[in-house]
Amino acid sequence: MPRRELSRPSQIADWLADWGEQLSAPAELVLIGSGGLLWHAHVAGSNVPLPSQSMDVDPVTESDEIAELCYAALIGSEFEREHGWHVNLMPGFALDALPAGWEQRASRAVIGNLHAIIPAAADLLAPKLKRGEPRDHEHFSYARSIGIID
Repeated sequence: MPRRELSRPSQIADWLADWGEQLSAPAELVLIGSGGLLWHAHVAGSNVPLPSQSMDVDPVTESDEIAELCYAALIGSEFEREHGWHVNLMPGFALDALPAGWEQRASRAVIGNLHAIIPAAADLLAPKLKRGEPRDHEHFSYARSIGIID
């Protein structure tokens, strides 16, 4: 059974820093889902935990090197045993669920060789709110309470 121990913004910052150091050349990923929300919380200086802890992060990439790191961090991996959550590599079409123009509103960060693109919090929440699960509504309330959306 997957563990659900991803809740702190610092966990995302540490993970991205680690992968940025491991990459041998510049490579890009787009971080969607609750991992993206936690990144925005980190940038805002918050370490308030995410309600309804997550079991994974959802990156999208065209980089073979990042994909290899993702595959080594899948559910049941040593990465999950160490961190309490796993990486769920998403297909490019997952970005189609984001609102039009998300690319222009996205944040960008260069962390070592990692070039991270994180859609704006409101754009990350749009597909979650469409899905409408209770934890998605909790994530919306979380984002509002820490000031990463209006």
